[in-house]
Amino acid sequence: MNTDVERLLEEETEPIETQEDTTISEGEGGCCDYIYLYKMPHLTRAQLNGLDKYKYSAIDTSPLSKYIMHPFWNWLVQFFPMSLAPNVIMRICYVCLVIDYSLLAHYDWDFTANNTDQSGIPRWVWFVVAVLHAASHHLDGVDGKQARRTGSGTPLGELMDHGIDSNCMWMLPVTLMSVLGSDSSNSGIAMQYAPLLLLSLTFNFWISHWEKYNTGVLYLPWMFDIAQTTVVGLFLLTGILTPAGLKAVCAQYIAPMNTLFYIFIPLGFLGSLLLSVYNVYKSVQAGTHKQTTFLGMMRPWVSYIIMNLLLCSYTVFSEEDYLAHPRVWTIAYGFSFSSLVCRLMVNQMCSTDCDLIDPIIPPLGLAWFLGVVVGIEPTIVITVYSVFSMGSFFHLSYTVVNDICDHLNICCFLITRKRR
Repeated sequence: MNTDVERLLEEETEPIETQEDTTISEGEGGCCDYIYLYKMPHLTRAQLNGLDKYKYSAIDTSPLSKYIMHPFWNWLVQFFPMSLAPNVIMRICYVCLVIDYSLLAHYDWDFTANNTDQSGIPRWVWFVVAVLHAASHHLDGVDGKQARRTGSGTPLGELMDHGIDSNCMWMLPVTLMSVLGSDSSNSGIAMQYAPLLLLSLTFNFWISHWEKYNTGVLYLPWMFDIAQTTVVGLFLLTGILTPAGLKAVCAQYIAPMNTLFYIFIPLGFLGSLLLSVYNVYKSVQAGTHKQTTFLGMMRPWVSYIIMNLLLCSYTVFSEEDYLAHPRVWTIAYGFSFSSLVCRLMVNQMCSTDCDLIDPIIPPLGLAWFLGVVVGIEPTIVITVYSVFSMGSFFHLSYTVVNDICDHLNICCFLITRKRR
């Protein structure tokens, strides 16, 4: 391994605090900054024991990250108080994403606000979205450095960081749809193709964690920081030029914006697939792979493929209802995806096999059956399921965070250790 990679591995590896007493006593109230509404453990004892041996390993060779982002974050983190927990930074990061999404959902619920030259989204919204997205990106980069700076790094920090990233990966494409609009004759993305856009962009995140599930190393894609920076610039230009002006300039000097999306997103999809397969192959050849059989390696794909088939086919069989309420479908897809990938991350960190059929699949299958086969009003079915998937994700997050806090004897949002 070359010196640069070794240095990056050392930089990105967060220390894991060891605890003398990690037992969960009967009737214990949980982490000091959480109030238990009920006691419902999610992680098994085998998973918690596997967590004790986990060590974060990542490789980031992107020139943008190496020469610009990391030096900037190393400088920025010095202004954060030592008492500020890294997980608080990630919570602020998540709030920024939610505000972004909510603002655009308010002004552009059905992605038609920019189908004409007169935008239905005020200019100030784009500047707010740009600032919040930039803040979210840089907070995401600073949290790990704050953990190392304060000596508070634990597996919980990685899980929360990447769990929030899993939400970012579906919210980001949805915000980009508001820039383009849904009129394909005006450089927009037709809603019939929006599911493929969302699938292609979230796929890059999914396959990176499938790769880590098999290799034990997270290979950070070069395009991540480039994409985040480009998106911020895109939002700023949209605010300056208006969506119609931006699309006109792009069409005149480069190509229609939707054409660029149709070309580069599939290329990114293909590139991520080939690179991840290659890295897994190298791991197998070197004997460092975590899964001992081919079926074990491919196990996570079963639920992922089923989820995408069910949700994407739903838009085909219930096209009229989907086109009337596309954002409801994106919420259903997004939180299903986040639940799926977060469970994969937990299993990878705990060195346990993931479920062949993820717990989110049976409810999704039932929703598909009721809406497509039985013929219950599809809008009602997908709305109920979207609420369920959101609740399921937050319930998963709540229980897993509390289980890890109890096991490691730490507080989620405080650096101070809890005392018994």
